[in-house]
Amino acid sequence: MAYQAIYRKWRPLVFDDIIGQTHITRTLKNQIQSGKIAHAYLFCGTRGTGKTTAAKVFSRAVNCEHPQDGSPCNECDTCRGILDGSILDVSEIDAASNNGVDSIREIREDVHYVATHSKYRVYIIDEVHMLSTSAFNALLKTLEEPPGHVIFILATTEAHRVPETILSRCQRFDFKRIRPADIILRMKEIAVGDGLNISEDAYRLLGTLADGSMRDGLSILERCIAACGTTLSRSDIVNALGMAESELIADTVSAITSGNSERVLQIIDTLSAEGKDLNLFIDSLIRHFRDLLICKVTENPGDLLDLTEEDLLGIKSQAQKISFERISDCVTALSKAMTDAKWLKNPRIVYEMALIKLSQPALNQSTDALLSRIEALEEQIKNGVTVVAQQPEEKKETPPPEKKKNSEPSARLYAPLDVSSLTADSPLVVAARKWDKIAQAIAKRFPFVAGSVINRKITIDGEGILLLYQKHEMMLKKIASTYLSSIQEVFQKHAGEGLLVKVAFEEDVSDHLVDYWKIGGGKPSAPVLQDTAEDTPTQPSNPAQSSDPLDTLCEQFPEIVELTDESDFVHYESENFEQTEIDEDSEDEHESDQFLEPHEKEEE
Repeated sequence: MAYQAIYRKWRPLVFDDIIGQTHITRTLKNQIQSGKIAHAYLFCGTRGTGKTTAAKVFSRAVNCEHPQDGSPCNECDTCRGILDGSILDVSEIDAASNNGVDSIREIREDVHYVATHSKYRVYIIDEVHMLSTSAFNALLKTLEEPPGHVIFILATTEAHRVPETILSRCQRFDFKRIRPADIILRMKEIAVGDGLNISEDAYRLLGTLADGSMRDGLSILERCIAACGTTLSRSDIVNALGMAESELIADTVSAITSGNSERVLQIIDTLSAEGKDLNLFIDSLIRHFRDLLICKVTENPGDLLDLTEEDLLGIKSQAQKISFERISDCVTALSKAMTDAKWLKNPRIVYEMALIKLSQPALNQSTDALLSRIEALEEQIKNGVTVVAQQPEEKKETPPPEKKKNSEPSARLYAPLDVSSLTADSPLVVAARKWDKIAQAIAKRFPFVAGSVINRKITIDGEGILLLYQKHEMMLKKIASTYLSSIQEVFQKHAGEGLLVKVAFEEDVSDHLVDYWKIGGGKPSAPVLQDTAEDTPTQPSNPAQSSDPLDTLCEQFPEIVELTDESDFVHYESENFEQTEIDEDSEDEHESDQFLEPHEKEEE
């Protein structure tokens, strides 16, 4: 016999095996026992909650020769014939691929024929919301007054897309998401039947990953068995699915709350190097924040969280260190990042930017981030911590440079440079003029710093080049500072080992900008960084050079302008031309001959 997937092999055959939907199975069994069976049903709910399974069990139960407590016996000829497909009185139709009006017209014609081997003809239309408008219209009358031997069962995951005219003609049953505890109970039954050895913490993880869908949970279980064998632990599932360990997720939250951006980037780099799915990691991180939220707002979080005592204690401890506003900001930012990442081939940069903003609230200007910062200040004030009084003292210890005195910046920021000693062949000048190409190489090697280096204004100092940023580009400067060693690696490969790359705000070194294109002459191939008006000496103009614009153009662009012998030009003296008034009303068509050349007159 061909191999069957676990969810097909263990599909429930009676109502009692359908887990988590007791409110529906009890009603269906009562209808069958009492004989009060409706002509049309609508089963709604998310994927993997048992809609199609319940429809198949119901189709056998209404036709079973020996029903048992409202469920089919699965032993009589009718039940066995429906199960193996030899009895065609039960038809299952996929509306996703048969959504046209012609398919519904065939059903309308078939319903007039009585069942051949059964009591009822049952039509199960799966994903009924996919039917076209004309198909729904064709189904209306038949669905409202079908023959007594016909039952319609419609199943859908999107009940809001089903027309009201259809909904009003059906008995509607809403299938709930299955609780993790119920999923785990069913998985244990399957594990006993298939001889699987699964640890308790592995069961809890599978129940969480199932996300309310029994079919999804069994599909994940089957994938883990294929990768790790019949014995499964929590770590086996984590490795098989490419997930991040719970300790790493908790570490990420700690890094966010403590403002450790470097640790956040290290975690992302580790996950990428190990081939982990970043989308799955961010999803797990959002789930972790949800657990923190429950611990924050409920007195008994253990009733809502399916966690061990040890994990629950860790969640509670972490929840005490983070505010509700901060949790809300994190969930909002990460959810938006997941949405944006769907359109990118490599979502890493989106997630890195989102996590850096969360770890540095000052860089995040969103409403949730501002509320989080305000809440933090209120908490500090409530605890008697004076924040404002400490800031002036810190500023007095390191006073900013006064531009009026033209003071030198810090040596770490700017190294003195003797511009007069430089030539066009100086390594520093050559590197600065090649910066655009070097920046492209850096962005190709490290795409996540592209925005910090591409089209970046630069200047030079005694140690190397400075990448210049405006105050509103604080995030780009932060990323460049974090990955400065990576930028330095590529830069030195192209420019030389002795040169450095530094980052600075442009206004901090505005008195020391150098126009490296004017050193020893040069042809600017990129935007030229101009000196300030106060520090740039005015060069004496040469009247001989500036008198003729063509000479100036030749000097600046010798590769473009080419001088031409003046003998090639034809000079026209003004006295050879005489303005003549043309009489537009003249009837003499040859009056304009006076403007023709002699040889042109002869041709006429």
